[in-house]
Amino acid sequence: MEKEIFEVVLRKSAQDSKIKRIIEMKSESALPKGENFTSTILKITLKVVLGNGRIAIKSFIAKKGDAGFGEAAEHMGNDYALFATEVSVYTNILREMGYLMEEFGDTEGPLWCEFIHYSRADSTIILEDLKASGFNTVKRTEPQDLNHARLALRSFGRYHAMAKVLEERGLISKDGYKPYLFLYDEVYIRNFLYGSLQALIKGMRKAWGEEWTEYADKLSRVSFEDLSKRIKDSGNFDDNTFKCLNHGDGWNNNMMFKHDWEGKPIEMRFVDFQVPHYNSPCMDVTYYLYSSINPTVRHQNLKSLIELYHESLTSSLERFGYKGSKPTLEDINNGMERLVFFGTWFFTSTFACVLTERTDAMDLDLIFKTNGEEGYNLSVYCEDGVVETIGEDLKALVKLFEKR
Repeated sequence: MEKEIFEVVLRKSAQDSKIKRIIEMKSESALPKGENFTSTILKITLKVVLGNGRIAIKSFIAKKGDAGFGEAAEHMGNDYALFATEVSVYTNILREMGYLMEEFGDTEGPLWCEFIHYSRADSTIILEDLKASGFNTVKRTEPQDLNHARLALRSFGRYHAMAKVLEERGLISKDGYKPYLFLYDEVYIRNFLYGSLQALIKGMRKAWGEEWTEYADKLSRVSFEDLSKRIKDSGNFDDNTFKCLNHGDGWNNNMMFKHDWEGKPIEMRFVDFQVPHYNSPCMDVTYYLYSSINPTVRHQNLKSLIELYHESLTSSLERFGYKGSKPTLEDINNGMERLVFFGTWFFTSTFACVLTERTDAMDLDLIFKTNGEEGYNLSVYCEDGVVETIGEDLKALVKLFEKR
């Protein structure tokens, strides 16, 4: 076939599948109550006429960066420019990652959804509807199993490697992002990490039984100043540490999976790129392991999961032509060990709020207004299964304080 004829064929094929006209349009909330705190997420469903005349149904996601969620969401949006940051990640970082994959023939697929449009006038991002392609989140109240954890950590390795290569090429600046809010911002450490543990202590005294009184007493003696110092110290890696741009909020609700006919996850996409930060990639790995997977899976498979992540990171760095020195497995293990305190504290103080079916586990406005002293629903710490889920890690947390 001649080049000119082939060009006509391809143009016609592309034109056939393009949207020519919208017949009907409707929008509805894409998420149930309690699943997103800082943005309005809408599913836009269109009845359209395609270029070949066929009528089809198309769907998209509209994410609005409004201030309609109250004082807390507005506070977070202003402090960290959440929406502007996410727009920048989609239009700059992820676009360049896509070019990088094309350059090196990476066929594993992207780790993000397609960005379609940004409307500055009404602060709206239009994105691909991943559900239309068979992707779904794992139910928040059912922590991820081993298969999901393996795919997620492989995906983190690929993402971090691409970010490092873009940094090496001068396309990512390590100084272009704010430090991680849960490690360095005392407002967020107090409101979320310290405040939620105070609520947990109250829940322990109320419903956990006498055998937990000793642990509640020991935790209640931890001052905010001591906690803040320990958390900040855990994230202060030296200049020789391998660092890269982190996703920053890579937990269950910000991951979507496609599964095969047996229910095994085969592809993954990250969503919500509002709080990227530059640090050791162990930050993303720690945050994920302690926020999203079944704690029993973490306890039993931590060593192999870290090894899997390291293999993904280093092989991806090699694949994408990274010229710098790669972290050894010992480097990654040391980084993970340094962050054990942060991860354990984060898990024990917040996981009950993640697992609950309740939609009123946290009142963010009240949390901010009272500096974390109010706003946590104590009922979530008294629900069936909470003791069994977080008890082992809570005992480990007390030992970490006693070791210092």
